[in-house]
Amino acid sequence: MPEIFPRVFESFGDPLVVYNRDYQILRVNQALLSLYQYEPHDLLGRSCYEVFHQRSEPCPQCHIEEVFQSGLPQVRGKLITLPDGGQRHLEIYSYPVKDGQGETLQVLEHGRDVTHRRIMEADLARRTQELQKTQAQMEMLFEVSRQVGATDYLKDLLDSLHEVTLKIMPGSDFLCFLLDVGGHNFLTLEGLSLWLEEPLRAVLKKLERAGLIADFVRHLDHIPHPQLIISSPEGNSPTFLQVISQGYASWFGLPITRQEHGIGYFFLGTPDSREFSQTDLHFFQALVAQIAGHLRALVLHEAEIRQLRQQVAEKTSHGGIIGQSKKMQEVYELIDLVSGSEATVLITGENGTGKELVAQAIHQQSHRRRGPFIVANCSAYSPTLLESELFGYEKGAFTGAIRRKKGRIDRAHGGTLFLDEIGDISPATQILLLRFLQDHIFERVGGEELIEADVRVLAATNKNLFREVEAGRFRDDLYYRLNVITVHLPLLRERKEDIPLLAQHFLKKYSLKEGKRVAKFSSNAMQALMDYEWPGNVRQLENAVSHAVILTQGEVIRGRHLPRFLREATDASVSPSLADNERRLILRVLTEANWNKHDAARRLQVSRSTLYSKIHRYGLEKTK
Repeated sequence: MPEIFPRVFESFGDPLVVYNRDYQILRVNQALLSLYQYEPHDLLGRSCYEVFHQRSEPCPQCHIEEVFQSGLPQVRGKLITLPDGGQRHLEIYSYPVKDGQGETLQVLEHGRDVTHRRIMEADLARRTQELQKTQAQMEMLFEVSRQVGATDYLKDLLDSLHEVTLKIMPGSDFLCFLLDVGGHNFLTLEGLSLWLEEPLRAVLKKLERAGLIADFVRHLDHIPHPQLIISSPEGNSPTFLQVISQGYASWFGLPITRQEHGIGYFFLGTPDSREFSQTDLHFFQALVAQIAGHLRALVLHEAEIRQLRQQVAEKTSHGGIIGQSKKMQEVYELIDLVSGSEATVLITGENGTGKELVAQAIHQQSHRRRGPFIVANCSAYSPTLLESELFGYEKGAFTGAIRRKKGRIDRAHGGTLFLDEIGDISPATQILLLRFLQDHIFERVGGEELIEADVRVLAATNKNLFREVEAGRFRDDLYYRLNVITVHLPLLRERKEDIPLLAQHFLKKYSLKEGKRVAKFSSNAMQALMDYEWPGNVRQLENAVSHAVILTQGEVIRGRHLPRFLREATDASVSPSLADNERRLILRVLTEANWNKHDAARRLQVSRSTLYSKIHRYGLEKTK
């Protein structure tokens, strides 16, 4: 045996080494010397930790020590780096060499090269992972297909698409450029989530400033074969894509097509440099092809909705006047009727009801809309000053009149003169105004020249002029001259169904002015607006909404953001009666549920029959 062992040891094809209890190398074979490119004198007598691990002391948890202590074989894997820089995977088997009494004297280690096997295992693991990923992506495509069929809103579909994109490509940015119905421009997609809408809006502005929108649209005009474009060091992508991809280390873009015509563009970018796998690229190509038809259908659908909303908006407003109540519809009808006439119109209503807006609407709808619209607030001047403001004055007419000045009547030539608070003018000015209304001729203060002015007069007052005539404070002949046609504006408390519409209009106006994204009112805040009597009418409501927008820090205006007078009124209006509170609660929930009684019953946690009974008991009706 001792004679055979050296020959077998040296002829063994795998590396072999023998250690003593002091970790010294006693014997190595040629296979190990060839592997490490050592000479025998480089190894023999030296410790294993010095040669193979470049350490000055034994390794912690040394496997050789474990074999000496346990007397049992050990197996471990090791990745070694060869002198030429190459790496090999070895499985190292450590065997105890024992004497006749069973005591371990030496340790024999046998290294088996398993590099090829490890490469095959890694390749198999990679292929298995790719198959699992492909299966997961197929399941995801199926889920997207299911969601697409159940989605009726473009926003929801794009949000789902964004979620899928982040699952496949974490940390990426997704941009979806969609052409409008005519295919001439890109939709800004308002109302999307911030992480979708803001980046898209910023990139579209960049393209617009660079004058590349038209090039982008032309690129999508006719695409028989959609081409995936991936970021490359050469940077030979289209100019518009170079602008879109600014700030991204890695990216790819893909046209969204429908019947060989581009309807949009899918872009995905990452801030870090990464290589996109073919599996991922194929997934996104399949995903875009799958949703293209539904994207186009939703774009057409929402265009129809916008058109319908625009038609509805025309019925809920007239110029700058907001309201859809029956009383406001009557006002709109009167505006349409009197706009084509030259008759003098008297606009009545309390302060804050919007009398000047009505005058502006009449002017803008009349044939005088290209002429000036001049406003004179009759209550803002003293009688003498008002006369000078209306008719003007000649140089030297009074102390300080150093030059001729045109009055508001003269400046309104060819247009419309709006006399606000006409009930506050003095008797002397009433006579001068009556003369002008009869002949459309006037004289400047301090002048003798008769001046003719082609002016239509609209007047407004918050007073009851008929009672003013009866009291002798207003001339009856001027009253009848002014009161050819009367347009009366209702109080806000007489048209409370218009409050949500007005509040939302002012919310949008002041959110834009303050640079905020306040979207809506909470149900309690809207209820407070509805319950208040609004002595200051629309102007007071506008100021209240402006106050709330300034105070709110989120997207919803809540009761605590409203002015104090509204909060106090709300607290005072709370009834101790259980029936009153129940009626108020049911009405509020029905309003929130858009009078869907099934939904309202679910929110109130009562049966539908109970809800129907209470609606009948309290006489609740949906506001039309």
